[in-house]
Amino acid sequence: VNTIREAIHAVFLHKCCIEAGMDMGIINAKEMESIKEVEPSLLKLAEDLVMNTRADGCERMLDRCTKEKELMEIRKKGGGAATVVKTSWRTLPIVERLTHALVNGISEFVDEDTEEARQALPTPLNVIEGPLMSGMNVVGDLFGAGKMFLPQVIKSARVMKKAVAYLLPFMEEEKRQKMIEEGKDPDDVDPNDDSMYAGKVLMATVKGDVHDIGKNIVAVVLGCNNFKVYDIGVMCSCDSILEAAKKYKVDV
Repeated sequence: VNTIREAIHAVFLHKCCIEAGMDMGIINAKEMESIKEVEPSLLKLAEDLVMNTRADGCERMLDRCTKEKELMEIRKKGGGAATVVKTSWRTLPIVERLTHALVNGISEFVDEDTEEARQALPTPLNVIEGPLMSGMNVVGDLFGAGKMFLPQVIKSARVMKKAVAYLLPFMEEEKRQKMIEEGKDPDDVDPNDDSMYAGKVLMATVKGDVHDIGKNIVAVVLGCNNFKVYDIGVMCSCDSILEAAKKYKVDV
């Protein structure tokens, strides 16, 4: 949305460059909006975002972006300054509600929607592999097409993480029940005994990358499929990954 982009650029140039002492720069003056020309409410949002003066600055700006896009669509269809009337997405089928929540980074209803999906599907893992992954695939497609940007994707990842966290206790209980059915005591398991597993997998996020939502989802899915997962965290160097692989004698 050009209006938002230009406001952020104007704030950055004025606050972070000119006020910081920059006295020369090369810009396209024709395309550059002065900070005095930015609409006051948008200026406040841009300042909060660029100067990091509010913890929710990014979320507030993303909400403004959504509203600006809706108004743009109305204008394209020949409407004036019309009020945007939304059909509540809460009335959609559960799969579509989860997708909407993931795409828009809405975590408010994710626990109850995840529970509804869990009740409708055979196992908690089916919820992850089904509607949740379908929603994240939509996020991936939008990001690849340049229709979503990194801050929005991070919000989507937080919603996914919350949904998976809600399902984890149910999956752990499912594993306990399976062990009981096999005549094993789930409370008497040697953590060093890996003979019962289908294989051993080492998971890590490489140095320079702090985003671990994808790794965490893969770890959950592997664990539910009887793999022993060693997760050594984020920002891991090549040496630390190789050392851990030798230490745990992993298969992958």
